Amino acid sequence: MSGTVEKALTLLELLSSYDAPVRMAELSRAAAMNKSTTFRMLEVMSQLGYVTQDEPNGRYMMTTRMWEIGVRAFHRQDLRAAARPYLQELVDATGETALLTRRDGADVIIVEKVDCAQHLQAIAPLGSRSPVHASSFGKAFLMAEPEPKLADLKLIRFTDKTITDVEALQADIDEARRSGATVGIDEYREGVSGVAAPVIGTDGIAYGTIGISLPTFRLAPKAMPRLMKNVMEVARRFSEQIGFSA
Repeated sequence: MSGTVEKALTLLELLSSYDAPVRMAELSRAAAMNKSTTFRMLEVMSQLGYVTQDEPNGRYMMTTRMWEIGVRAFHRQDLRAAARPYLQELVDATGETALLTRRDGADVIIVEKVDCAQHLQAIAPLGSRSPVHASSFGKAFLMAEPEPKLADLKLIRFTDKTITDVEALQADIDEARRSGATVGIDEYREGVSGVAAPVIGTDGIAYGTIGISLPTFRLAPKAMPRLMKNVMEVARRFSEQIGFSA
């Protein structure tokens, strides 16, 4: 039985690698299975709804069944628990406090964190909120949306650095997309800055944002490229862990 399961999974993985429907003979060769076994496996998977055939050529392709299962598995995953090793990695790489946030309407909420060992830290309690438009973590959600509805946001000013103009906010998001990470300097609280990037799930949606929060005086311009690279890389690998494929 275990051999049968292994062969079926091998065929599913092969099917997922094709961009177009594929002939049974090609699948048979690629999987190193004889045609009768390949046909039998495909028929069973077709009856169960995992595989279908195109018309009129009869080539095989996957249905969305596996995607649906993957999405359900992702939603059962504890994002906070999954984030902890990545947060610790950010702390080790940057020496700054690392945060995971989730979105709640026009705000982002800190749901997990790992504190750094610095004597002076940016205060960021679990459960605290910041506006989407006025923090690096919030803007990281916006950069992940194809067309963020910026006009629907109340662009309230909190400091002299808060972006309160829709066009300016869009330009900031566009720059973040080009660079791969968002930066917020004194935008919500004077003296507090951050660098963040989105954590993308299987359906291409940002399920969280991850990054660092630090006192502004430690955010030296020459250190910015390194910090952004650290955050981008961790966010990318975290996204891959939860099922995102670029």
